Amino acid sequence: MDRKTNELNMNKKELIRIVTQELNCPISQEKVSLVLDKAIEITHRTLDTGESVKWSGFGSLVIKEISPKTLYSPMLKKYIVSKGSRKIVFRESGKSKRSMSE
Repeated sequence: MDRKTNELNMNKKELIRIVTQELNCPISQEKVSLVLDKAIEITHRTLDTGESVKWSGFGSLVIKEISPKTLYSPMLKKYIVSKGSRKIVFRESGKSKRSMSE
């Protein structure tokens, strides 16, 4: 890769460029972008149903339910209950963990 060594983040545009480059075949960046966009759309749709998304050798995206909590509000001088929520959590696969530690 020709990325700068001090860069720690990869954005979508750079990912598309690198995938296109490493496939080494006549697939345009626009087509790779369409595939990536569709994969993201399907991932969102799957997570919205409550199912997890598993990528073998990489990890899983799962929905974690955050339960409501009772908190004290010093301004109101009373206890309030926060709303419950859902968040997306990434769980790294064992294979991915092993490759990162090598």
